[in-house]
Amino acid sequence: MENSQYKMHDIHMHIIPGADDGSWSLDMSLSMIYMAFQQGIERIIATPHSSAFDQHPELVKEGFQELKDHIAKRLPWIRLYSGCEVACSAGNMEKVLERLQKGSYPTLNHTDHVLTEFSVRIEKEEAVSCAKQLLAAGWIPVLAHAERYRQLFEREEKNGDCMRELKALGCRIQINVYSVFDEENETIKQNALELVKKRYVDFLGTDAHRMNQRPPSAEAGLRFLYENFDKDYIDRIAFLNGEELLKI
Repeated sequence: MENSQYKMHDIHMHIIPGADDGSWSLDMSLSMIYMAFQQGIERIIATPHSSAFDQHPELVKEGFQELKDHIAKRLPWIRLYSGCEVACSAGNMEKVLERLQKGSYPTLNHTDHVLTEFSVRIEKEEAVSCAKQLLAAGWIPVLAHAERYRQLFEREEKNGDCMRELKALGCRIQINVYSVFDEENETIKQNALELVKKRYVDFLGTDAHRMNQRPPSAEAGLRFLYENFDKDYIDRIAFLNGEELLKI
C-alpha cells in the first residue's frame, strides 16, 4: 500500500486507547495510525504521559499490546514501539529517577533515551538541573516539543543560548513537525524554526492526541522542511536518527 512521498519515524504520539488524554478508543487509535501512515509515518513510538503509568500501569500495558495485535492484523506495514513522555520538574526528580531505574517509566524503545517533558513555564535553571540529574543517572533526555518552552528562548544576556547549553550537556531535542508550518502561535512557530536553523533538532514527532484534537499532522511540515532546509539534515531528523532508537 502506497503512502506519502515523505518518510518519518514518529517518536511522540499518544496513541494507546484510554491511557491518557490521547486516543480514547481502539477504533480512534487505528484511524490515527492510518492517517499518520498516509503522511509517511510507518514507525511510531507510543508515548503516554508518565501519569498514566502512575495511575494504571496495567491498563497501559494491556492497551499497548491490544493495539499492537490489531495493527499486526489490520495495518501490518506499521510498527509500534513502547515509550513514555516523562514529566520532569525540580520537585519530582527523585521519583522520576527511581521509576526509570525500575522500568516503571518506559524509555524510548528500551534505549537510554527518555522523552522528557517540562512545564511550558519552566525556566533555565530548573531545566538544566533536571537534565543534569537525568544525565548523571545514565539517561539521555530528549526534550519533548522543545519549541513550547518559551522561557528557554529568552534573549536576555543572563540566559544565553539555553538550548545550546542543553545540547552541549548531552540532551537531544524533539519538535512537533507541524510547529514549523501549521502552528497558529507565532512565537512557538518561530522557536521551532530557530531550532531547525541552528540544527539543534534531533527528532520529529506529531504529538498526536485525538482525531478531534491534534490529529496526526506531518506532511505539510515535512514538505516545508524539505523545501527550505538541507535535505541530508532533514533526513536525519525525520527518520535516520529515529532508526538508531528503533534499532533498524
